Amino acid sequence: MDNFLFDCDGVLWNGRGAIPGSVDTIAHLKRLGKKVYYITNNSSSSREDYQKKCLKYGFDAEVVDIVCTAYVGALYLHNNNFKGKVYVVGNPAMGKELDKFNIRHIGIGPDEMVNDDDNMNNSSRVEEWLKTQLDPEVNCVFVGFDAHINYIKILKAASYLQRENCLFLGTNEDGHYPTQDSDIVIPGTGTMVEAVSLPSRKKPLIIGKPETTMFDTLSQANNLDPARSMMVGDRMNTDIYMAKRCNLKSLLVLTGVCTEQDLPLNGVQPKSFEAGEELPDFYADKLGIFGEFIAGL
Repeated sequence: MDNFLFDCDGVLWNGRGAIPGSVDTIAHLKRLGKKVYYITNNSSSSREDYQKKCLKYGFDAEVVDIVCTAYVGALYLHNNNFKGKVYVVGNPAMGKELDKFNIRHIGIGPDEMVNDDDNMNNSSRVEEWLKTQLDPEVNCVFVGFDAHINYIKILKAASYLQRENCLFLGTNEDGHYPTQDSDIVIPGTGTMVEAVSLPSRKKPLIIGKPETTMFDTLSQANNLDPARSMMVGDRMNTDIYMAKRCNLKSLLVLTGVCTEQDLPLNGVQPKSFEAGEELPDFYADKLGIFGEFIAGL
C-alpha cells in the first residue's frame, strides 16, 4: 500500500482526544514514505479547521491532505459551473467553503418564525407558514449538520426543492455520532438530510461516504492508484462500503461506531448487521495495533 486514507472521529481521536497509538501510527507511516490523507463526513469544519485539529492532537497534516464534505460539496458546485444561490441547512464551515468559490448562499444560523407563540393554534400557524418569503434566486439546497435546524428551515428547504432543476445536496447520511461510555445518542447529519428529503419528496446527491465522490476528488488531485490504497474507518456502512465501491483495501478499527459484536466471526451473523454494510479486509481493536504490526515488519 502506498496511500492510506483515514476517517478521523472514532479512528484517530474521540471526545477525549487522540486515541492512544494513533499519532505514532500516522508518524510511522509517513517515515515509511506513505501518503496519508484525512477523509471525514463531518461538515462542521472547513479544511483549515480540520488541519488545526490534526495539529492540535499531534497529527502532521497539510490542508491539501484533508477532504471534508463541506469542501467537496462546494467543489462539486464549482466544477459544474453552478450559477445562482444556495440555501444552506448547515453551519459556518459550509459557508466558508462556498465563499472560497464565490458561491452565494443564505440560511446559515438560527431562523425562527416571526409571529409564533405558545397560544397560537394550528390554523394560525399554517397561515403564518403560508406567508413564508422565499428567495427567488435559490436553485440549490445543501444540507449538512445544523445545530439550529427547526420546522421553518425544513419548510423553506422543502419548498425550494419544488422548483424545477433545483439541486439537492447532502453532506452525508450518518445516523449518529460515535460516543464512548455514554447513554446519550447524538443524532447525525443523516437525520437532517432525511428531514428535508421526506417532505420535499426528493432524494439528495450525497457527497460523503459511502458515495465515491470524496475518493474521486482525492484521486483526481493526487493520481492515486486504488489498488495501492487503503481506507481505515470505524463504520462498515460508510468507510468500509466506500472502500469496496472504490476498489480499495479496508481496515476497520473498533474505537468508534462498530464493535467486534458487529462482525460475523466464527460463522455467526450478528443481529446488528445491516444490508448495505460491507465487511472489511482487516480489523483491529484500535489503530495503534496496526501501528505495532507495521513497526515489527
